[in-house]
Amino acid sequence: MPKLNWEIILSNIAEAREQLEALEKRANNEKAPTEIELQIMLEHAYHHLNFAWNLRRVSTERYSRLTDKEFNKWSKLPKEIEAWKIDLKKNKKAKTRK
Repeated sequence: MPKLNWEIILSNIAEAREQLEALEKRANNEKAPTEIELQIMLEHAYHHLNFAWNLRRVSTERYSRLTDKEFNKWSKLPKEIEAWKIDLKKNKKAKTRK
């Protein structure tokens, strides 16, 4: 298995962080983003976080010449990463034991 490509990972994390910092700065000022601007800024940050994960083992040379199809594929939320959630069945049982 190829090793982690920290150059790609870190550059995409930096891009995501910069986007989130720009969003935070605008939200803290009088000119807060509109809902559509919020969506676009969050999508941009997600894209870079998804790239950081999905391309973590891709060579820098291949990354520099990725196709539109690969761009679209690697921009998606990784299948290996699940959203955080509360186990509703477990939580429901805990609440009914009062």
